[in-house]
Order: sequence, then structure tokens, then C-alpha cells
Amino acid sequence: MKLLSLIHNEARKIGRSVVFWVMLAVFTVLPLMIAVFNSSAANWEAYFADLLGSIGSLLVVGFSFTSAWVFGMEYTNNTLKDMLVKPVPKSYSVLAKFIVIALWNTGIAVFTFAVIAGAGTVIGVSGGSLSTILTICWPFMAASLLIMLVSTTSALFANLTRGYLAPIGITFVIVIVSNVVVQLGYGLYFPWTIPVLLLTGAELDFISMIVLAATGIAGFAGTVAWWRFAEHK
Repeated sequence: MKLLSLIHNEARKIGRSVVFWVMLAVFTVLPLMIAVFNSSAANWEAYFADLLGSIGSLLVVGFSFTSAWVFGMEYTNNTLKDMLVKPVPKSYSVLAKFIVIALWNTGIAVFTFAVIAGAGTVIGVSGGSLSTILTICWPFMAASLLIMLVSTTSALFANLTRGYLAPIGITFVIVIVSNVVVQLGYGLYFPWTIPVLLLTGAELDFISMIVLAATGIAGFAGTVAWWRFAEHK
């Protein structure tokens, strides 16, 4: 019950914030712009092939932001000390935040896919069917889950830097580095490029999965350890 109560509280914080509506606007406008200006495909397979790499990079930035903001706002609003004195395990507070982040990001992913699918319909992409779109949707959602996994590092950075602005800056640096890494041929071994490459049809090897798992676990475990053992002033 304590965990459910914490999840409810975290969800209310997000729902009442301006950031929620800003993210909704961003993931409406940008996918539409990407769909309208970056694709001239005549069928759905080619249409999604044109878009998913760019959409994947957008999700990397978006999911990193949500993770950093949910944790970082406790520092910027000076509410962290109020949470730490509550008679609940600190690990519960961290878990509640990660659960709400996962739900929020899942909603963003589903909404983004719906936006680009709707844009394709308006543009007049032909040869589509519900089964075709769903066939493309499942790999998209799988890649989105992998992006959520590596975005736990943004939560850790938000705690280490006591805010969400620094992790956002780090995310943009990661995006730039990702382009260089892919050009050099090492994209399958860099955590933030692996899910995007999956969206573009690349096959992941065992090492790629180990890198993803290690990155996600490090971000989650590091955040839990920070809340439990760091000196909070």
C-alpha cells in the first residue's frame, strides 16, 4: 500500500506540472514535422523506415529528460528533504519514481507512434493495413523499452548533480557522440545508439544486450544507492 500511495503521489506531481503538457506538445509537433518533411515514401514499410531512426533519437532525448526531471525537480523545488524524512524506505520512493517514469514514457511512445501513423494516413501513404502497422509497432515498442532502460542513467546524473539541467546537457552531448560512434561503426556497443539501430533494422548481438543491461542496472542501482547512502543536505 505504501508503494501504491507513493506511485499515486508521483503521478499527481507529473499530471499537475506544466512539463507534462510541454512534453505532450513536443511529441505532437516534432513527430509530425519529421513525418511531413522527411518522408516521401509510397508504402508503409518505407515510410516507417524513413522515420524511425529520427523518432528513436527523439525518444532518447525525451526519455532522458523525463527521468532527469522527475528526480531533479526534488532538488530544484527543495522538496527532497521532505521526502527523506517520511517513514517509508528510501528504496520505495526511488522505485515509485521509476515506475511512474516508465508509465509516462510508455504513454509517450504509444502516443508518438499514433501521431506518425496518423500523419502517414493524412499524407496518403498507401498499401497499409492494421496488421502491417501493428507488425511495425511491436519492434518500435521494444526499442522504446530499451531506451527507457538506458535512460535510468539520466536519473542518476540528476541526483549526482542535484538538478535536471546538467543531465539534459549531458543528453545532448550523448546525441552528438552517438552520431560519431555510429559513423565509426561502433554503434552496436554504445548504449544510447543500440535501441535506435534496432529500429532501423540492425540485428543486436549478445554484447549489445549485455551493454544495455549493464547500463540500465548501473543507472537504477546507482540511484537507489545515492538515495540510501549519500549525505543529503
